[in-house]
Amino acid sequence: MRKGTRYAAAGLACLLSITAAAPVWAAATDSPEFSRTAEEWARLQDNTLEYDEIADLIHEYNVTVLNNRVSYRDYLGKDRDDVAQRYRDAAQELRDNIQYPDDPTDVSYATMLMAARMNETQANTLEEQADNSVDDSQSIYLQYEMVEKSLVLTTKLNRISYQQKLLANALNQENRALQEALYQSAQVQASVGMATQMDVLSAKQALEELDAAIISDLRDTQTLKQQLCLATGWSYDADPVFGELPLVDYAQISAIDLAADQAAAIENNYTLKINQRKFDNSTNANTKESLQTTIRDNRQNIASDVSTKYQSLLQAQASYELALAQQQVEAQNMAAMERKLQTGTASQLEYKQQSYALSAKNTAVETAALSLLSAWETYNGAVNGLASASASS
Repeated sequence: MRKGTRYAAAGLACLLSITAAAPVWAAATDSPEFSRTAEEWARLQDNTLEYDEIADLIHEYNVTVLNNRVSYRDYLGKDRDDVAQRYRDAAQELRDNIQYPDDPTDVSYATMLMAARMNETQANTLEEQADNSVDDSQSIYLQYEMVEKSLVLTTKLNRISYQQKLLANALNQENRALQEALYQSAQVQASVGMATQMDVLSAKQALEELDAAIISDLRDTQTLKQQLCLATGWSYDADPVFGELPLVDYAQISAIDLAADQAAAIENNYTLKINQRKFDNSTNANTKESLQTTIRDNRQNIASDVSTKYQSLLQAQASYELALAQQQVEAQNMAAMERKLQTGTASQLEYKQQSYALSAKNTAVETAALSLLSAWETYNGAVNGLASASASS
């Protein structure tokens, strides 16, 4: 364990939280040492965030996952009646502590009365939840597992977005050098009567607007970095090394069998499994009917969502191929510009403009490749249990 860099925090499990506030003390994962080899632990505990480590890092060090794991121990082996009893016990504890005020002249009478009534209402709500309880240890486990898988997917997508931000930031810096040159050129031309003051002001405004965009983009990049650090167990202000991102294999896209993947997505879907489990646990006729409708809708929504994400994947692939074609055209333009510069028929400023245009196309190719990776991960996430499906009420 790198002292002072990986953390876990105490507190209530936050089922749907994606990241947590900065933890307050260092702590190791609760997994036993023998669950991984020494080499695997060393790889997870170094100061490098590799893309293929994200799932393991979240499993071992993410605050939400660790808290959910602790919380699940209270449900382990519990059936529906056990879970319902937890609600009833909580309701009884509230009622045991309700104190209605008996002196209307007391300055705190109204406040105490409101608090007592709120506790009574909360107790009633808990008892109603007990009566309608459809959860057991298995449904709770599925909920926690879905949270962990969602965290993994979100963190992978954030890692991809972070890389895209880095590319954009680098291009912005090159653009700034170009805009600075254009501004200086406008000033020179204005001084000899070849440009107006409006031209100078326009060039200055373009430079100032770009500076504002650069500041905003750098702030967004830093926020993404902090989210990545917190999700994978570093402190928010850590500075891990980020490993390279993989390329999508076209052969894998070509091999997709959409119908088979839709069937797999329905079988794997966490929301559907949870709703089915709740249906099996339910003893209330109205609840059963509602869940039955929800489950039917789940199946349709899952198949539709997988199809939509498949189309998005194909579109991302087409966008990448288009970016490659445009890059080739711009590379040819750059070669022509270099010949003009050598023969003296192009200025240094024109050369800088063409150089930036090529850089923009190069960045567009890398960005499109990352967008393709994002679409690939999103599609696979849907197939492996995270396709959009309505939860039960």
